[in-house]
Amino acid sequence: MPKRWEKVIDPNNKYGGAFILGDRNVEVPPTAVVSVTRGEQFNIPRLMINGFLNQMIMKAMSKNENLLYAELKGQLDGGIGQTMTIWKEGKQMNSFRTGGMHNFARKFFSWVFYSGKVQSYFLTWKANGQIPTYEEAAEIVKTYGRHFDGGKLVRKASQPKDPNRKPS
Repeated sequence: MPKRWEKVIDPNNKYGGAFILGDRNVEVPPTAVVSVTRGEQFNIPRLMINGFLNQMIMKAMSKNENLLYAELKGQLDGGIGQTMTIWKEGKQMNSFRTGGMHNFARKFFSWVFYSGKVQSYFLTWKANGQIPTYEEAAEIVKTYGRHFDGGKLVRKASQPKDPNRKPS
């Protein structure tokens, strides 16, 4: 039976919200990885296209037994979209990323993340038994993740020394 997405409205922010799949308190095995994709400075059309693509990808995520937890958050102010997924193993995340609807979106809609004024960040790291908060994940991916400025690679990814400690 597929897991169900839960829509979460932020009572303090009418321009932001989240979709959550799974339980944050799930047991995280030693092989698990955290994968974060973050885009900033999306204009309204890019936010709409990204939202549409996320809806399609979310269907596939809910059926994937290797996905332990997922969190998609958006914020109109700043044009921010962030996806965090927790996978049983890295190879399972890679298979999902390079197959099906996610791969289709990567191939045909990459311009959403790789052009204009968009700042894009991507990083996967060992979970070490913990699921970071949205804020921790944002800080880690922005500090260590592969960073593109309008499609131009600014920095390659590096692994956080201790992903459970916030960068300084």
